[in-house]
Amino acid sequence: MKEFPAGAALFISAVLSVSAFAFQGTPSPQAQPKKTRAAAPVQTFVGVISDGQCAVKGSHKEVMAKAKVNTAANCVKGCARRYGYVLYVPSTKKIYKLSDQERPAELAARKVRIKGALDKATQTIYVSSIEPVL
Repeated sequence: MKEFPAGAALFISAVLSVSAFAFQGTPSPQAQPKKTRAAAPVQTFVGVISDGQCAVKGSHKEVMAKAKVNTAANCVKGCARRYGYVLYVPSTKKIYKLSDQERPAELAARKVRIKGALDKATQTIYVSSIEPVL
């Protein structure tokens, strides 16, 4: 009877190990558990497009003076680069993060109506639409 060289035995062992591991793979789609969490309902929110920094303070005055910015809209646009756009509701002082970080730029510092689903855990509105309130 012929003996295998030591290298060949090691190679065969490695191939069999990798093959066995590869067959474990991911389960078929039928075997994966279904998500039972229902999507949040679409709601309407009214507030002002702001940025994460100034909304916490409730005003743009301090940042505008420090950065020598001439309008609240320019303050929002500048601060949003770092802190992101948010919806600030002055009457309740609530701040909601916005999933859409592009459309709010054109409505910076303006009162808006946003329709979207609220993720209560993260206080993020998943934006469906944004329109100015006249």
